[in-house]
Amino acid sequence: MVGLLLICLSVIALNYFKSDKTEKGENAEAKESKIPEVDEYGGIHLEKVGDKVRQKNWGTFRLLETKSINEAFELAPMVITVKDIRRIQLSSLTDEVKEELKSYTGLSFEEAYSIYFKENLSMEEIDQQAAMSKTDIDEEVSYLEITYSVENKDSKELQFFSMENVTFNDDLTYDVPSKNFIHSGDTFMGTKKVSRSDYQPGELRKGTIGLLVDPEAKLDRLDSFSFTTDDIADGESHELLVDGTSFEIPLKGK
Repeated sequence: MVGLLLICLSVIALNYFKSDKTEKGENAEAKESKIPEVDEYGGIHLEKVGDKVRQKNWGTFRLLETKSINEAFELAPMVITVKDIRRIQLSSLTDEVKEELKSYTGLSFEEAYSIYFKENLSMEEIDQQAAMSKTDIDEEVSYLEITYSVENKDSKELQFFSMENVTFNDDLTYDVPSKNFIHSGDTFMGTKKVSRSDYQPGELRKGTIGLLVDPEAKLDRLDSFSFTTDDIADGESHELLVDGTSFEIPLKGK
């Protein structure tokens, strides 16, 4: 009799926990289904901290932190206007997206070359070192987004790259051409000097940069941001006109 009672209690408990687990799973799916879904880049739909949006066949975006800058920085005759700097969390990524983002982790080929060329490694071996440095994307990963514009105020065609290197909190540094995973607007024009379209006279470009944050970096708050530009060169003769420079933006209080 006691054995039968224990069996009955076990069945009831098993059904209870199974039901509870199923209910939690259904609630999670229901919450996910309530998130707005868009076809284009999800970041542009995030307005305030906590906002979420689902990019179709890609992943879910959540705004963690935003810094409104709206400041212009001049390296005459080029003017760079930084609009916003934001931290965004990604989750529910498809396997294809995880694999794509993985290529932006670790060392780029250029970075690996600068480290290993002195060891007389072949190009293939250097490429292997770069590949081995890549890390898998977790279920959740965050990135830093920079929205900006660049204007050529000269009357001639110019060769220029607005943000070659950027640094956050005086510690986290990125080589933008190799680490930016958002190719939109200005950055869609080409991320390498050899492939980049020159700025036409009076041309204004808008751009968005996305840079993955290594989980080990433990970036909880944005306190400062700086960027280094390319040199400005004549678009036809490629003659050096203006040396590149660096600009710094304090983010505390913004």
